[in-house]
Amino acid sequence: MLGREKIENGYFASSRWQSRHNPLHSLHSHMETPKKLPEWKALAAQSYRRAVAFVQYCTPKVISALQRFRPLVSGLGNKALTGVVVAIPLLATIGVVLFAYNQISDISAPAVEFMRQQWNIQTKLPLVPFFVTLAVFIALGFMASNVLGRRLLEQMEMALLKIPVVATVYTAIKQVVDSFKSFKNMENFKRVVYLDYPAEGARLIGFVTGQYYDSKLGEEMTTVVIPTAPNPMTGLVVVVPASKLTESSLTLEEAMKMVVSAGLVVPKRRPIISQETL
Repeated sequence: MLGREKIENGYFASSRWQSRHNPLHSLHSHMETPKKLPEWKALAAQSYRRAVAFVQYCTPKVISALQRFRPLVSGLGNKALTGVVVAIPLLATIGVVLFAYNQISDISAPAVEFMRQQWNIQTKLPLVPFFVTLAVFIALGFMASNVLGRRLLEQMEMALLKIPVVATVYTAIKQVVDSFKSFKNMENFKRVVYLDYPAEGARLIGFVTGQYYDSKLGEEMTTVVIPTAPNPMTGLVVVVPASKLTESSLTLEEAMKMVVSAGLVVPKRRPIISQETL
């Protein structure tokens, strides 16, 4: 009786029975009625779509604008690079001058400050230490060029050489200063020569500094200084047989300019054409 009522009332065809005994029915029912997204997610998705559309719209315009202004930007970059190249030597020179000024002023600054306090001078004297130190240097120069002053300096030097640690430092510094002074003096260089190195046909510029006769080798030897570019304060000293050197027509000044400029400054000469070739 109960089964007949269920059949008559359509129980087996109802959604409750289908959902219990037919899984496909429940799947279709969920697909037919999708859930709505929350409001913030919908707004986020809409904002994302708008942002993508904006980027797609603006990208070609930005690229075309950059291509249009590329020559201007490139020209400004070149001008800025040129300005940096011009400013570096100026800034370096100003820095070296200020450094030298501060170092020279610091030598006599304590003495000047002591004298200012003793004489009750209220105003500061910024340039006085520099000129006081400069006056001391000039006085030492006069002493070194005078016979009596040279003897006095020699006595002071002998006194310094008797102090153990001071003697080592003073001797090393004096040798370095003397080497720079002699290297800077162009009169110590006799002439300019070429030295074959590193292969035949390739030649180095050298300055002849002296000659002597080697009795064991039985030939005249020549001492040649080969400076390094662009700083000629360092280099090599080689001893070469005089017959292995090639004389150069360059003057000492022209050769030194070539070394300092790393070959950028060369003498502007034309080959001499003899009358026979004409």
